[in-house]
Amino acid sequence: MCGIAGVVALDGTEGRYAEAARRMSAAMRERGPDDEGYLVASHGAGPARCYAGPDTPAPAGESHFFPANGIDSALDAAASVFLAHRRLSIIDLSPLGHQPMATEDRRYWIVYNGEIYNHREIRGELERLGERFFSASDTEVLLKGYRRWGANCLGRLRGMFAFAIWDDAGKRLFCARDRIGVKPFYYASAGGLFIFASDVNAILASGLHRPAVSLEGLYHCLSFGVAPRPLTAFEGVTALEQAHWMEIDAAGRTRRSRYWALPVGEQRADLTDAEGVDLIARRLGTAVERRLVADVPVGTFMSGGIDSTTVSALAAMRHPGIKAFTLAFASDRRLDELEQARATARMHRMEHIVRNVGDDELIGDIEDVAACYEEPFYDLSPNYVISRLVAEHGLKVILNGLGGDELFAGYPYSRWEGRWRLLARLAPLLAAASRLPLAGHLADRLAQVGRAATADRYALAVRSFLTEREKRALFRDPAVRDFDTIERIHALYVGPGLEFSSMLEAVSYIDMVNYIGNHHVYRVDKFTMRFSIEGRLPFLDHDLVEDAFRLPDRFKLRAGESKWVLRRVAERSIHPSCLAAPKKGFDLPTDRWMRGRLAGFVRGKLERLCGRGLVRPEAVRRVYREWRLRARSFRGVWQLVSVELWLERFIDRAPAARTGR
Repeated sequence: MCGIAGVVALDGTEGRYAEAARRMSAAMRERGPDDEGYLVASHGAGPARCYAGPDTPAPAGESHFFPANGIDSALDAAASVFLAHRRLSIIDLSPLGHQPMATEDRRYWIVYNGEIYNHREIRGELERLGERFFSASDTEVLLKGYRRWGANCLGRLRGMFAFAIWDDAGKRLFCARDRIGVKPFYYASAGGLFIFASDVNAILASGLHRPAVSLEGLYHCLSFGVAPRPLTAFEGVTALEQAHWMEIDAAGRTRRSRYWALPVGEQRADLTDAEGVDLIARRLGTAVERRLVADVPVGTFMSGGIDSTTVSALAAMRHPGIKAFTLAFASDRRLDELEQARATARMHRMEHIVRNVGDDELIGDIEDVAACYEEPFYDLSPNYVISRLVAEHGLKVILNGLGGDELFAGYPYSRWEGRWRLLARLAPLLAAASRLPLAGHLADRLAQVGRAATADRYALAVRSFLTEREKRALFRDPAVRDFDTIERIHALYVGPGLEFSSMLEAVSYIDMVNYIGNHHVYRVDKFTMRFSIEGRLPFLDHDLVEDAFRLPDRFKLRAGESKWVLRRVAERSIHPSCLAAPKKGFDLPTDRWMRGRLAGFVRGKLERLCGRGLVRPEAVRRVYREWRLRARSFRGVWQLVSVELWLERFIDRAPAARTGR
């Protein structure tokens, strides 16, 4: 798990960008405190050169790619390609895992973030084809796999990744992102430069791109907490989409392609109950086993719910003594699942570590949480708290149960097809009721769900925290009248050609590409990396995801029971109380804090937002008033607080853009 960054002149014009690369690396230090490295290359003649940084360890013997000089010696170097890397050492802890890494002929250079869980199998295949290896790292396997198979190597990879490979002979840059989108890849084009990084903050730290608000990105962000990729809330900053690769050639031309998609419309009606349960049990067991492979200790998150508790139990069965971390909420029983987590912990050989979340837990860290998010988000995050706890115990790898609800219909709205049809008939009445005091927000949300013409649009409407009508009333700029988040996401991820087998499949699809692919993996990555931890997600193993999508609906919902097949798998290894307990979710008591300790903070941030000229004060105050009267969720209010925090952190403090020409 690492951080990657780079500056590439699209037309090959040389400039002095080593200092920009160094600033980008420094901004990502938490992603990789164990090592750093740099590459300086050119579209013209001359060899590529590698450089060290202050965190670069001493080399273990001779290497064809290990740097001899520090990056300070390259600050005046004129070139057209500058790559930077930060390493969190997980596989092959030796200096031979250093990046940027090169092939023996120094033609291909890679900066890579992630883990390839089947790297040993791919390595064996490459060795049979004549490749030789000098390290035990998955980085070298990925690099030589690309040299051998080009973009086709992506189909062989089992894991999470974002990487860039510079071909010093072909003078082209190849970039790719994993199937689910677990690892981030952002880029911007400014002044003829292609600037990319694992974090938006690193792009801004380059000084080559001045941040500004993307009105469309921010508008869409207010529905789900993250703009739908490839959009971001930053003008000119784009995310490489999940399951895509992109190549920039010597003339600055860009090619891009999607290499994988969820298997929609492929349900296997012939599967028996026993076959379906055994299939998911086998896939999940393999996914957990793959994610326990590391040269450092591995732990697990264990909330007490079905998903994370099953992952923790399976991990303990394969790795006895594993540390399992649980957050307890003694002062808020609505969120507390400690009893269930403890019951399962007693069944297995695991070291159960519990942290009680008090009312002062995040009060002093709100600014840091906002900085981690990088876009306005609708809540504070328990991922921040538990990641800090894991770091305090010295672990660098943690397993997470994310994905079980999305794959196996764990959310209540998966069962609401009848309600959706009813709301469609009532939509005109609800639209009229949306103008009433206090009842307006709820009526507007229900009307928006009723107007959803397709199941995927229904899944988007039911999750939106601010409706389209509310967002259009919020912004002063009349351009927002042309925006529609539900239609934009439908166009991005569904389009005219995708046909779902059922409403349930459509809901699961949207949950995977939007809720998981944009929101969930985004915040897990941000907060684990904030504390230099690698988060691994067994339920998002793409083999498991594919098989889950091929299961008929009866394996997910049966006689009112959600996650039917996963419950049959889970009951083999977790305590019955976990299966019987009502769903609580992994959350913090943000609403209670906002009405107590954070009340003045919330009012102050909203008033400051009202004074910016970006939003209409009366619309902000209406949202706040409705929340105070318990006529809406706190999330819409905190989303607006987050907009102000985001503007303060990323826009107000933006440095002047620099040039390296």
